[in-house]
Amino acid sequence: MAHEVLRVASVGRTVEGMTRRERRAYDAAVQALRGEGCRAGGKRLMASAGDEYPLCQRALYAAWRMTTAYRADGSIVIVALARHSENEEPAATLAEIFPGLSARGRRRSEQPTCCENPTAPPTMSAELERILFDVFDV
Repeated sequence: MAHEVLRVASVGRTVEGMTRRERRAYDAAVQALRGEGCRAGGKRLMASAGDEYPLCQRALYAAWRMTTAYRADGSIVIVALARHSENEEPAATLAEIFPGLSARGRRRSEQPTCCENPTAPPTMSAELERILFDVFDV
């Protein structure tokens, strides 16, 4: 089953500035999302309350991270593409936009996979989808 993959406008601009190696890693991740759905999404992000949030983040080449959201219609939205560093955490920036998303992540050993079953992704609520489309140009 092929999944439709959309991306916010800022992701397109970021991709244009990537090196060839970084771009290959990004393109491979997008292809994996199309073919595998949420199984290719990486790890689930954490909610402020400590449980799981319906966004996932995949490590790409070097410090690059790709954050994805899963819509009720089955499409996948690449919400963010950014570098992770000691001083900059992509999820912290998203936590300023999405209510209930933790600005801090879990320890690597405690990060759950994005999903176990690609037919049951961590779907966004109607409220989070509204925020996604109000804030980002999808």
